[in-house]
Amino acid sequence: MPKINVYLPDELAAAVKAAEIPVSAVCQKALADAVQVVTVARKGIAALRDPDFDPDARPELAARLAGRMTARLKASVELGRAAAAEGPVGTRHLLVGLLDEGGNLAVRLLPALGEEPEALREAALASAAEEPLPNSAAKPAPAGGFWSGLTMPARNAIGAALEAALDLGHNYIGCEHLLVGLLADEESGAGRVLHAAGLDASAVRRAITTALAGFAQARQNATPTGAEAVLKQLVDRLDTIERRLGAAGL
Repeated sequence: MPKINVYLPDELAAAVKAAEIPVSAVCQKALADAVQVVTVARKGIAALRDPDFDPDARPELAARLAGRMTARLKASVELGRAAAAEGPVGTRHLLVGLLDEGGNLAVRLLPALGEEPEALREAALASAAEEPLPNSAAKPAPAGGFWSGLTMPARNAIGAALEAALDLGHNYIGCEHLLVGLLADEESGAGRVLHAAGLDASAVRRAITTALAGFAQARQNATPTGAEAVLKQLVDRLDTIERRLGAAGL
């Protein structure tokens, strides 16, 4: 049987040993689950890139993708739809929606990357880039369908956002992933605006990783007091018990 090495921080390694967790069994189960999730997600990405595929005609896939999206990402897409008025929703509209949502991580990262959100918004609105619709757009769209009206590049951008989330090891799709997705196609409306501003997908990925690592460190260093400390102790104990039961298959 092939062997892989798993490296843990000293504190976590000590906690795992103290809890008597069967590391091999837990890792095998976690990896098997991850393979299944990633395989299904990559099939979804491939389907989204097929112009003949209609996501709204596959409610199970649409529900699975929607379940991964954050509330802020869904709000951004709806704001992009509003920016497009009655016309097709292109990548530039998704960019406007992302910027108009305002409170997401992507927008908060832009100043650190040397970009002004308002300047990007103005450039996106000024763009006259036209994008093709998927072939499935010729069919009647279900009322309120999430994917209805999206241009092919816009749909690809959401697929690329899911791909970025997988590559970064995240189990959700957020606005920060959409920003990476919009950068994936340099010829799309949003891609032209973002690349003209000097943004780069690799730099955005690094910024996301750094920001999330900082959030995690800050949360870990937060010192709970009083009732919060007692509650944290109880939650930690319950987590330990749950892990041991799960490892035992109970």
